[in-house]
Amino acid sequence: MNSQLGPTLEHRVSRATRYIEQQLDSSGTASWEDTREHLATTLRIPHTLTIEPALRAVIDLESQGALAHDLDTGQYRRALATDPQATPIGDVAEAILSLGWPTAAQGGHRTIHQTFVALGGQYRHADVYAAMHERLKGRELELYAMKCWRSRGELAIAATRLADPTTTVAQARADERKLERALVAAYIDTLGYRPRTEHPIGRDTGTDLRADIYDPKRRLIIEAKATVDGLFPAIGQVHRYRYLENLAHGANVVDRVAVLLPEAPSESDLECAAQTYLELDVIWQDGATFVHRQLR
Repeated sequence: MNSQLGPTLEHRVSRATRYIEQQLDSSGTASWEDTREHLATTLRIPHTLTIEPALRAVIDLESQGALAHDLDTGQYRRALATDPQATPIGDVAEAILSLGWPTAAQGGHRTIHQTFVALGGQYRHADVYAAMHERLKGRELELYAMKCWRSRGELAIAATRLADPTTTVAQARADERKLERALVAAYIDTLGYRPRTEHPIGRDTGTDLRADIYDPKRRLIIEAKATVDGLFPAIGQVHRYRYLENLAHGANVVDRVAVLLPEAPSESDLECAAQTYLELDVIWQDGATFVHRQLR
């Protein structure tokens, strides 16, 4: 213990562990509130400094099989042979997601303990904690207001999964389309009119291609990409669309093409794209608005 800075975290964890074990031996149960109060009183520290040591003590004891959460009382007790055993966090994470998540009308969030209860005590509280922090946080779920968990939303989940190298090709493509459709819808909402979407390209040329947006008012074809890295792959794609569309009509019905991105590309990428010497625009989302830059 450092007399000037107060008890170290490890010392606080040790004291919490010892107190919980003493309570389990003497009365058969222990509680979260009593443990924190004991630390605050005996160590003379603020209650805010009792959360982490109490949590670590409980998780360590349960992980070692020395403690279990009683589903009915919410208190801690000695583990029984009939209690849930350690389960891989991937399996626990799948079970958590299968619960669904509260809608905004239902409050929109759930704590780890509420999730443990909703699972009916099928899994150890420590494993539910690990699954939510190590597998689901920053992916399907996000933590806010200290202990509340909510869904990150369909689009945020899709973006995270798309950046994950372990995502299957089929899933990545589905996520790309989901993000691109949302980007197109957000962009069109800022125009004040509705251009054509999913526009068939060069139908008389035997292709089965579709442009995300065809705007006859501006004689412009726009291709959306789920990530900023899609800029360069899209350049050849949109110019092919313009060529085929004009060929099919026997006239220039498309003057320019554009790539629609969810965020601004780097200036060096814009400079590089401008060197293609093609009539190319780049449009990107900037908060609730979009920036439209004509490169050439």
